[in-house]
Amino acid sequence: RSRLKNDLEAGAIYHENIQSLFSVSDILSINCPATDETRDIINRKTLKFFPKDAIITNSARGDMIDDDAMVEALKSKKIFALGLDVYKGEPNIHPEYLKLSNVFVLPHIGSSTKKTRIDMADLAISNIEDFFKTGKCKNAVNWFNYLLN
Repeated sequence: RSRLKNDLEAGAIYHENIQSLFSVSDILSINCPATDETRDIINRKTLKFFPKDAIITNSARGDMIDDDAMVEALKSKKIFALGLDVYKGEPNIHPEYLKLSNVFVLPHIGSSTKKTRIDMADLAISNIEDFFKTGKCKNAVNWFNYLLN
């Protein structure tokens, strides 16, 4: 990300790098896409940047956190608490998370709003209608490849 012009920053603080941002993050909410850049963005090295007793939440993608490193940080009290709405390898979750009282897990309910669920149902109906009209649908899954993997 690049810095905004001063008149657009509206008092926001720009951080040149992850270390600068994490070092002042008492609470971090992860909400970014999974890319090569963001995969395991929370790892042994970056966990050292956080202030003691920081709280981290992840509602983005499970790939953002190195689970083994996070479990160590939680057990050592470097990180005070972790909130997860997504997990690496969903629907499986790192078993150590379930043993820790400072980890709060949700079953990936980030999309659980009434509007989103109605939109999802409408899309499913639209796909069924399209399939019977044209033999194709907007959100087709290659089931053969899916079943092989």
